Amino acid sequence: MINTKHKIMLVLSLLILTVSVIVTGYNLYHEHEENKRRLSEAYGAVHRTYNETIKDTLDFYHSRAEANLRSPGVIQAFRDRDHDKLHELIAPRWGVMQRENSSLSVMQFHNADGTSLLRVHQPGVYGDRIADHRPMVAHAHKTQQNVHGFEEGRQGLAYRIMIPAFDKGEYLGAVEFGVTPPHFTNKIRRFAGYDSFFFVRKSAIGTFGRIERSIEVGNYLGLDIPQRYQPMIQKYADFHTKIENDTIVYLSQTYEVNVLNINDYKGQAVGAIMFIRPTSDFKTHVRHMIIASFIIIFVLIVIIGLLVDRIYTYVVQKMSFEELYSQMILDAVPSAVIVTDGESLVAANSSFLGYLNYKNVESFKQEHACVCEYFEEGDTDEYLMPMRNDKRWTEYMLDHPLKTHKAKMTLDGITTIFEVRISVLKMNDKSRYVVIFNDISTMQMQTMTDPLTQIPNRLHFTMVYEHAINIAQRGREPLGVVFFDIDHFKNVNDRYGHLVGDVVLKEIAAIVRQRIRRSDIVARWGGEEFVLLLPQTDFDEAIKVAQMLRSVIDQHSFEGVGNVTCSFGVAILEEDENGDELLNRADALLYEAKASGRNRVVS
Repeated sequence: MINTKHKIMLVLSLLILTVSVIVTGYNLYHEHEENKRRLSEAYGAVHRTYNETIKDTLDFYHSRAEANLRSPGVIQAFRDRDHDKLHELIAPRWGVMQRENSSLSVMQFHNADGTSLLRVHQPGVYGDRIADHRPMVAHAHKTQQNVHGFEEGRQGLAYRIMIPAFDKGEYLGAVEFGVTPPHFTNKIRRFAGYDSFFFVRKSAIGTFGRIERSIEVGNYLGLDIPQRYQPMIQKYADFHTKIENDTIVYLSQTYEVNVLNINDYKGQAVGAIMFIRPTSDFKTHVRHMIIASFIIIFVLIVIIGLLVDRIYTYVVQKMSFEELYSQMILDAVPSAVIVTDGESLVAANSSFLGYLNYKNVESFKQEHACVCEYFEEGDTDEYLMPMRNDKRWTEYMLDHPLKTHKAKMTLDGITTIFEVRISVLKMNDKSRYVVIFNDISTMQMQTMTDPLTQIPNRLHFTMVYEHAINIAQRGREPLGVVFFDIDHFKNVNDRYGHLVGDVVLKEIAAIVRQRIRRSDIVARWGGEEFVLLLPQTDFDEAIKVAQMLRSVIDQHSFEGVGNVTCSFGVAILEEDENGDELLNRADALLYEAKASGRNRVVS
């Protein structure tokens, strides 16, 4: 008859086997689901970046078209079909726009009869009936509305934007901008972190198509795929007859391949963006996990007899295994994690307690009722406060599950920005909230700061700008915007080199930052153009600030260059005016300052 000890050994062995199988199965399932989740997040990040880039590009070049058409003499030259006069007026602006976006390859004025009036990018070629070769151009003339999408042209594949031009209700034609694929792939790499390539349907490649270093996948052709990726993409092409999501192993590394369709002006797919990301080899991972699990099971069963005596000791120990297990799980998470009942702290991991310099939860509760006491107000309503909309911060997060929530905390003079996520555990009519604080300060600083001048970049300015507009309109307070850029900066780069030009940009950023208030914001808008936001500043004060900066820069001696000047456009927020309209006015005034002689302030 089997004695008690052997029974215990047998039961424990069966239990270990059962638990190991369940845990291994669960881990494999969890790994599979996690892999799917990561894939979904990667696709979502690229999709969001692509859509946001499309929207930003449309908005930007619509404003650029309006600014160009409003420029003195442009509409008249357009109406007169005066190619030379129109080129003389637009050429300087074309140079500025190319510096704003190196991927801008096309700017063209189309006559209403389907002929080309002016290719700014190729001024010597005009007068041809381009609408006969470009369906998008013919469609724009037919509808006399905004049209946009990918299409082939003399400059190859580009995302093209057609904006109609009217004069006193009469349709004169359309202004076209074309942005090449690197504009989108660079944005995907910058904001989503993935390398991507354009593939175009063979049927969408027109008369002008010029494709180099192409790889054929079914009826798709890859555009200008970098040399280092060609062998891997060629391997993908060898096993696929169409563009689709899949995984590929290359040089002992597994990559996930995902596809995002791109459309023409009719909304029909003309190609796809393929983006790749390294990932673990799931099949190999499964095999290793199963082998490791069986080894662990065998070792545990062999030594189970040695542990039976100790099991009795553990049983009589006065210890809450549940609490210990929960705390171990919390401490295993590298991010700061807390458990709260919505009002007070219930549990916290070592990362959270270490950040706040507390030994345990009890010592924290002796001095604080809630972690929300550390929350500070941010620039937007993404930042959590103890109460918002008459709801506690935990309830507010649950009521807005699709919103990105952040928390701003300052400890020992150092401010940290956290991305905050919440989950709810309910049992016996009681609720517990598990809250994870992920430190995103470094990433956010890198994203929001111009790497050359170390001042806010355009993305940072845009976020703060919308908030400033709302505050000014609610409080009926004045708000000023100043656009300024460096006069003849191309000459500086051409004569002294881009490294010297970079030094000039950094010195000007430092000069301005040292002479504005802490509440003012100076940001690099792009290239040699800067923007200055002046909250609670009326018209006269804004002009004084601009004149002061113009004078200081004019009198400053730049190392290796000497004298450098800047032109300024000053605008004040008007009643019922939105943010885009204010920026457009300031930008137009800057162009007026440059057109009227430079080194001056126009308001």
